[in-house]
Amino acid sequence: MISGPTARWFAAAIGLAAASARLQAQADGSLRWAYSTTGFVQSSPAVGPDGTVYVGVRLNTTPSRGLVLAIKRDGSQKWPLFSTTDWVDSSPAIAPNGTVYVGCWDGKLYAINPDGTRKWVFETSSYIYSSPAIGGDGTIYFGAGDSALHAVGADGLERWKFPTGNWVDSSPAVAADGSIYFGSWDTNIYGVRPDGTEKWRVATGAAVLSSPAIGADGTVYIGSEDSRLYAVAADGAVRWKYATGAAIDASPVIGADGTIYVGSNDKFFYAINPDGTTKWKVSAGRAVVSSAAVRADGTIIFGGDDGLVHALNSDGTPKWNFPTLDYVESSPVIAADGSIYVGSLDGKLYSLNGTTAPVSPLSTYGHWPMLHRDAAHRGTAPAQGTGARLINLATRGPAGNGAILIAGLVVQGTAPKTFLLRAVGPTLEQLFVPGSLADPTITLKASASGATLLTNNNWCDDGKKLQIVDTTVAAGAFPLPENSKDAVVVATLQPGAYTTLIDSADGGAGVALVEAYDAASSTPNARLVNLSTRGHVGTGANVLIAGLVINGDGAMNVLVRAVGPGLAGFNVTGALVQPTLTVFAGDGTPIRNNTGWISEGLKGDLAGAARRAGAFAFAEGSADCAALVSLGSGSYTIKVSGVGDTTGEALVEVYVVP
Repeated sequence: MISGPTARWFAAAIGLAAASARLQAQADGSLRWAYSTTGFVQSSPAVGPDGTVYVGVRLNTTPSRGLVLAIKRDGSQKWPLFSTTDWVDSSPAIAPNGTVYVGCWDGKLYAINPDGTRKWVFETSSYIYSSPAIGGDGTIYFGAGDSALHAVGADGLERWKFPTGNWVDSSPAVAADGSIYFGSWDTNIYGVRPDGTEKWRVATGAAVLSSPAIGADGTVYIGSEDSRLYAVAADGAVRWKYATGAAIDASPVIGADGTIYVGSNDKFFYAINPDGTTKWKVSAGRAVVSSAAVRADGTIIFGGDDGLVHALNSDGTPKWNFPTLDYVESSPVIAADGSIYVGSLDGKLYSLNGTTAPVSPLSTYGHWPMLHRDAAHRGTAPAQGTGARLINLATRGPAGNGAILIAGLVVQGTAPKTFLLRAVGPTLEQLFVPGSLADPTITLKASASGATLLTNNNWCDDGKKLQIVDTTVAAGAFPLPENSKDAVVVATLQPGAYTTLIDSADGGAGVALVEAYDAASSTPNARLVNLSTRGHVGTGANVLIAGLVINGDGAMNVLVRAVGPGLAGFNVTGALVQPTLTVFAGDGTPIRNNTGWISEGLKGDLAGAARRAGAFAFAEGSADCAALVSLGSGSYTIKVSGVGDTTGEALVEVYVVP
């Protein structure tokens, strides 16, 4: 069953379908509306689950005053102006219960109820420019001009205060393990434990005003006024430093493929590979203080001191620009319906038309696509599920008489692992599958060398009957009748890639089931990370059907693909011209459907997930299919058929996305 953030995304997607269709009819980057605030908007907007946009305002008054605005999706005011006694440059953060937290230059952290009334106020002894982050337990973390990081409970009571040597303007980020990372004017980057004790500190050459982004592997990326972007491991070791030509005030963000994006005061915007090398850099005309937002189609959107909202393609080429009348130092946010919200020092909050590509529906799977990671600006990395395991892939399709059913598996880790590999033919008749393959054979090969490792014709004939029975029970597979002509091998495999071929011993043809079971799913130092099956897609009952089983605690992010045209690059003839892919839950409920991998506007995320998982890249605009889903423990079915009942060879793939 699909669960967690993904389930919420699917529910929201249904409700926002009509709004997305309207947005798609408008030009990407064009104006929807502009809300005049009569002040300066440096704060980055945050978007609640109902589409309400919250943003802080710096009023040009004497004495200084500020506002927190709540604007509906249509540009109208949701509740009366929430006034403060000084500027609000801090960006709001929205808790799951709808409470809005925001800091103010009057030294107060405000907690605002969803109806716009004050819930409570926490006072520090100095200004608050830092934007709050909300931990998994509801703790609010923020920096202040009193040279400290504060931790305040959802009840408004201080839990602890961590002192630094100077002001803290950097907005903290919370890692999956609860560690809090931030920078200070004292030139240090800090890692702090959830109990408020110091984990580590890294000295830079100047003040650290930038806010961190946290990668899937726990790496902390943060800029410094010393003109460098730092990559710091979770243990405090500096992995690399990337030099730009001037101070970095902007906060980095991380794309689906691990690319780090950040602007600099040197008037350039950078794309940096995870190893610290330059991917590309482009001139932005003037300094870039705004943090970018990366859409699921790969588009990168950020503001500049040239007064423009910039949109770049994933290769750094310009996509569009939207002009405002002053600096854009606010960081854009992308809502679930694709709308883009950003403020300007010209006093307006802008809503721009986007596309049906918002930030990733699975932004939880590892990247940090905008300031404070999500549209609610909670600034917290998702908990990493460690208990879920991919334990079985079973695919049904035609085999024999020249049609070979091919299954592949990839083992990752440092230890050998035992697998049960089966070619089920005649026993399918007992499962009410007509036309089954009467006498299948199974051959296991090492993918790299092509060497044959194991073969079997009839599972009881090799003197390994007891081992196969025991392994079948351990793997949770259904038993085979004694002396049936189904084929089975038990293999203990070192980490690597392997291929299983299903053919016919008697030259006949029919439907077969190829199965790969992890027979030792509790092995801590090795696990399955990829299962795939290639076969012929026919019509009616002869489509390619794969069954997938996940076991353990938590959810697993999985990339599912149906490859048709992409097989031509591997010299496969007769490939399915236009496959369609559907993923079903165990009860038969459809979870995702895809026809044409870029059709849903998730090109950037799907390409990034493929790169992270080690899958080959799809051609731009190909008819191959892909879906990125988060799956909990249970069984799932993947159906691959041809659009318009077309037939041909296809490959169904399942990858664990790290």
